[in-house]
Amino acid sequence: MICTVTTMKLRHLLPALLAFAGASAGWAAEPLPPDQAFKLKVSVRGTDTLIAELVPAPEHYLYKDKVSFAQKDASGVAIRKVQLPAGEAKNDPFFGAMEVYRKPIKAKIALDRTAKAKRLTLLVRYQGCNEKLGVCYPPIDKRFDLSLP
Repeated sequence: MICTVTTMKLRHLLPALLAFAGASAGWAAEPLPPDQAFKLKVSVRGTDTLIAELVPAPEHYLYKDKVSFAQKDASGVAIRKVQLPAGEAKNDPFFGAMEVYRKPIKAKIALDRTAKAKRLTLLVRYQGCNEKLGVCYPPIDKRFDLSLP
C-alpha cells in the first residue's frame, strides 16, 4: 500500500518537477516586450521623405497590411505615398493568406509639404507575432515628433 501511495504521488509530482526543471534550464520561454520584439526607427531624408525601419526579432514577424502611417498636428504637410517592400506569403491561422516580414524592412514615406512646414507628428501602427510561441501582439502605436529641413 505504501508503494502505491508513493507511486501515485510521484505520478502527480513528476510533471511539476519537469516543468520547474525546464523553466530553470530556459525551456519555458516568455514573449519579448513589444519594443524588443519589433524595433522601430524613423528618420528624415531630404526635404520630402521619411524612412521608417522596422526590425522584427528572430522568430518574430510583422503583418504587412497591419503596418500603417498617419500624420497628426501637421500644418502644410501631408503623406503622399507609402512604399513598403513585398512581404513573404504566409497562411495565417487567424487572418488567412497574408504577407509578412520576418527580416528588417524600410518603408519610404513621401511627403507633400509647403516650405513653411517645419514639424510633423508621425503616427505609426504595426502588429506582429512570435512564431515559435504562437503568440500575437496587440496593435502597437508609436508617435514621432519630427523636425523637417
